[in-house]
Parts: sequence; structure tokens; C-alpha cells
Amino acid sequence: MERGRIHPRRIFEDTSLLRFKSTNFELLSSLLDRTAERDKQALFEFVASRIENPKSFQHKHKDPKDAGKWSLCSSELPLVAEFLVRNGQKHQLFQALGKSALSPGITLLLLQLEELIAFNFTAFTDDEYSLLEEAIGRLSNSVTVFTREYYRSKGTGPTIERNTRYHLVHELPELCASTLEECRKARFLYIKASLLPGLNLEVNQDKGTVITFLERLGFTRELVESLNESERLYRTATSPFDFKSSMGHLRSFLEALYLEACILLHKSIGGTLPSRWGEAHEYLKNGGILTAKEQQVIIHLYTLMSDTTVHPLVADREYARLMRNVCIEFGLLLLTKVDKSGIK
Repeated sequence: MERGRIHPRRIFEDTSLLRFKSTNFELLSSLLDRTAERDKQALFEFVASRIENPKSFQHKHKDPKDAGKWSLCSSELPLVAEFLVRNGQKHQLFQALGKSALSPGITLLLLQLEELIAFNFTAFTDDEYSLLEEAIGRLSNSVTVFTREYYRSKGTGPTIERNTRYHLVHELPELCASTLEECRKARFLYIKASLLPGLNLEVNQDKGTVITFLERLGFTRELVESLNESERLYRTATSPFDFKSSMGHLRSFLEALYLEACILLHKSIGGTLPSRWGEAHEYLKNGGILTAKEQQVIIHLYTLMSDTTVHPLVADREYARLMRNVCIEFGLLLLTKVDKSGIK
């Protein structure tokens, strides 16, 4: 593992290599789902405020000389960062970072940001990286002031507090610098994607959002696996037959997605639960989830995919890429609407 040992971290261009998984994140997300819409912003603000709290960490050391060392501390701040980023509250993170209280919790938060950027750099847009750089710049200025004060009075105070300050002074400057460097590298990858054909970082980013929605809203694991297998076949294709197989998984994913959405929404929509694809999109239209125009487009897309995957023996890369991108975006559209419906 590179965590905590190599700075800056290596950034992986393929953001599908690893998936973020956290029981505490799922518990916090479940709490968000149970929060009334009018109170959600207050919840986000409270969570973000932990970054400004100097006590947002705990020592796990046995020897006082290790007080403040990141590997011997625990904190909720890495979870706070992931929660804000993955729920569209990045501005809260940026604001809080610039006003953060320096503690081992901030050290752990920066380590988490390094990891987030390394494995899923499209979690931030190009413009958001500029805002993140500004926030870390403000944090870095605070670290500089803190370091000067430490060297003026490092021999004073209780042992645990003195050693905590020692580790902050020796860990935070490097982490601020390495996170800024990762931001720079991530922005380069955005430039690279804009100049090279066949790369679409926005769609890759939306695919990650689709998977997050699927996991948080309670869709079956098979849906995520189907989408990932389609992606694997698409990216590693060595023949047109691989593209055809990839599109076959996409078609199955789309069909199962709409049927499972009906199951999740049945309690609030009522009526007869559909068991077939044709009934599913009609049910979602009648339930006010899809508009008539959206229903027509998805029917045509499904028909086009069916004609391409069932009849021809092979599929070209360009056609497979088109179907992949459109399916991801329509999946995101549906999942966003399901989420906004307030299902319990």
C-alpha cells in the first residue's frame, strides 16, 4: 500500500479499478436518507463543521512520544470528506478546509483526499480542482504560521500536546504539498482527455455516480456487477465479439434497472407491479417518474440496443461506445429521479 508512504500518490486514469466501500459511510448515508428534505442542508453543515473542530480526532498511542502521529490516531474527518464529496457538497468541504483547526484529524483527512484523487480523480471536475487548490492553499498558510509558532515555543506545554504539535509540524506541510501536486496532475488528465479522441471523463464520472446510487438506494448487487462487466469487456476488447458481449450486458443492465426501480417505488406509486420491460417504463411514466418524452427515448434506445445485440454477430467500437455512454446517462437520469422521489 502507498498510503502514508509515498507522496504524492500515483493517480490511476482508469477510475473503475477500485470501488469505495465503507460501513460507516453507508450508515451516514442511511441517516441522510431518513432526514427530511428541509433538514438535509443543516445535516451537511453540521458534518462539515467537524473539520473546524480541533477535537475531531482520538489518540490511539500507548507511548506519549507517539502522540499525534497519523498512523496512531483515528478521526471521523476522512469519512466527513467522502460524505461531502459523494453527496454533492464539495463547496462545504472547500470552505471548511480553509478554516480548519489543525489537528491529526486534518492529517488523516489529507491522506484520504490523496487516496480519493489517486483512485477516483474524476470525483472533482477541472473547475473544482481549482477551488480545492485554493482551499488547501489557505490550509497550507495556516500550517506555515503554526510551524513558526511551534519552533518558537516547542519546549512548552504537556508532553502529549507538545508531541502532537511535533508530528503535525512534520506531517502536514508534506501532505499539503503532495495533495496540491495531485490536483495539478488530475487537471492535466482533464486536459489530456480533451485532446485525445475516445476519452470522456464526464461519462466515467457519471458511471461512478450511478454505482453510488445503486448501492445507496438498495438495488441488487447483480446490477453493479453487470455494469462493471460491461465496462470490463468494453475496455479490454480484442475483437468485435467482445463489444457485442459488452452491449449485451448493457441491455440486461438497463432492463433490470427499470424493473428494480419499479419494485423500490411500488410502495409510494402503488398499482400492479410490472414484471416485464414494456410494463416497467409505462409504470414509471404513469407514476410520474418519467415524462412521456423520456419514455419514448428510452424505448427507442432499448430497441436499438436489442437490434444491435441480438441480430448482428459483431458490434463496432464506436457503436459500443455510443450505447455505453447513453445507457450510463439514462441510468443516471432515472436514479436521480428515484432518489428525489424520497423512497424509504
